[in-house]
Amino acid sequence: MHPVKQLSLLVLSATLLTACSSQMQDDQLSRDVSTTQITVEGVPGGVTTEVVQIHAVVSAIDYAARNFTLEDEQGHRRTFQASPEMVNFPQLKVGDKVNATVALEQLVFLREQSDETQDGAAGVLATTPAGAKPGMLLAETLEITAVVKAIDTTQHTATLEFADGSRKTVKVRPDVQIKPEHLNRQVVIRLTTALAIRVESL
Repeated sequence: MHPVKQLSLLVLSATLLTACSSQMQDDQLSRDVSTTQITVEGVPGGVTTEVVQIHAVVSAIDYAARNFTLEDEQGHRRTFQASPEMVNFPQLKVGDKVNATVALEQLVFLREQSDETQDGAAGVLATTPAGAKPGMLLAETLEITAVVKAIDTTQHTATLEFADGSRKTVKVRPDVQIKPEHLNRQVVIRLTTALAIRVESL
């Protein structure tokens, strides 16, 4: 699988684990999104952080089918199938407030040759104790590396080759000088997703 698709799947899996395994309706719940980007002038790469917050109320529950419906302040509704990780589903009640926060951080940098490592992933999952209100904390980190195989100083681009042999040409920031010594250097893409869900009774 292409590394870019792997990154997308990581984000998707984290979103789905916000207490559901499949969506039953198509309404999009309202969300607050904030994005920040940190770069150092002249240094390749940088850090991009995106935080998504969703606030909704449980408007309907089917305990037998393990389905529940969330409704936001604008009246948008979405029904979910509770995942196996949601062990405290029976404690969920109509009127409960659900607050979900997803934080995504993407770090991109040129790795020093002496620090080369393999691609990998790590994660942690924590749920509330039995009998408590449903809740979840999930954190996952995925690191993918690519090698700079070509540079184009005219177009100000670099061609990256991933471990599966696929290649992608990317634009380099205008303030970053493309140098011959960048060839065959490793580019690291480290994506960390953190997800927190809290359920509050009225």
